Amino acid sequence: MRLLKITALLIFGLVANVANAQPSLPPQDKLDALDKQVQEFLVAQNIPGGLVALASKGEILHIKPYGLANVELSAPVTEKTVFEIGSISKQFVAAAALLMAEEGKLDLDDPIHKYLAYLPSEWMGVTIKQLLNHTSGIPDYEEIRSYDAYRYRMTPEEVIKIAQSRPVDFEPGQGWYYSNTGYYLASMVLERIDGLPLGKILDTRIFGPLGMNQTRLADPEAIIPHRAAGYWVNKVNTLINRNPTETSSTLGAGGLLSNAGDLAKWDAALYGTDFLSAASKATMWTPAILPNGENTGYALGWAVTPYKERASQHHSGQVAGFTAFFDRFPDQELAVIIFLNRYRIRGQIKGAVLDSFLSTE
Repeated sequence: MRLLKITALLIFGLVANVANAQPSLPPQDKLDALDKQVQEFLVAQNIPGGLVALASKGEILHIKPYGLANVELSAPVTEKTVFEIGSISKQFVAAAALLMAEEGKLDLDDPIHKYLAYLPSEWMGVTIKQLLNHTSGIPDYEEIRSYDAYRYRMTPEEVIKIAQSRPVDFEPGQGWYYSNTGYYLASMVLERIDGLPLGKILDTRIFGPLGMNQTRLADPEAIIPHRAAGYWVNKVNTLINRNPTETSSTLGAGGLLSNAGDLAKWDAALYGTDFLSAASKATMWTPAILPNGENTGYALGWAVTPYKERASQHHSGQVAGFTAFFDRFPDQELAVIIFLNRYRIRGQIKGAVLDSFLSTE
């Protein structure tokens, strides 16, 4: 009997150790090959700097900075460098909405006119959830005005006027079309409910509690430690400066800055139910299904299409002078983070990075 107990304990310990085992990194030769590929990509695409990181439930397993965070000052990218993350911002707006729903402050099926009664009548019937999963039919103000919209201060009235200048794309819930206007309006709804500016809402509800001390709304005038400068290229492929994103022109559609350490903390918070309930997470990661049965592959602030048959929750971001990628692989307990401080990258390095980090599977 004693032998059986000892054997059982040993087996239990082995199982526990396996369950808690940290995901393994690719062998060094593969990491070296990836490093070379990333460096060649940055040179070919005239990208000043970037960062590639692999995290598991809050722990950085691998992090590699590249190039310059600021070309004029010859300041290198470091592990602490803060990049604009563009549309990755959307998942934080969605999470804040879900937290408010858990508190009974809103229902995702509430019509947006309940909170913003002055919105155009042609947007009547649109719900908060439809803003968050891009099935509202409200035109994308960024598409109408171009990415340059993010470089200038705009009032909500101006953003609404731009979006209203084009007829609705479809009736609410009848189609899918990516619309930054949806997340701008969702940000306004959250501000109306909590009576606070979006930055304060996100800091109070998400960033502060999770210790994400380097994540915040962009602000050209603020002194932000470790902030990278953003760049583009002109018609003859000469690098040029891009001024930082204006908070007022983006809100939660694409206005956040962050770094690798903070996104690793965010990834960790999405395991378990301490931060969001299981029901909320199920809602957040369930893609919108259209009346004709089409699966849009997009949920609330997240694309949920698989990557090479691996379940994945992911989003890219592109704004002003930056491109970013954030991909979670929950079954492998891995998150991949890529930051680049250049706008409109031709071709992608993301596939090579994902394949390298997932090659141990």
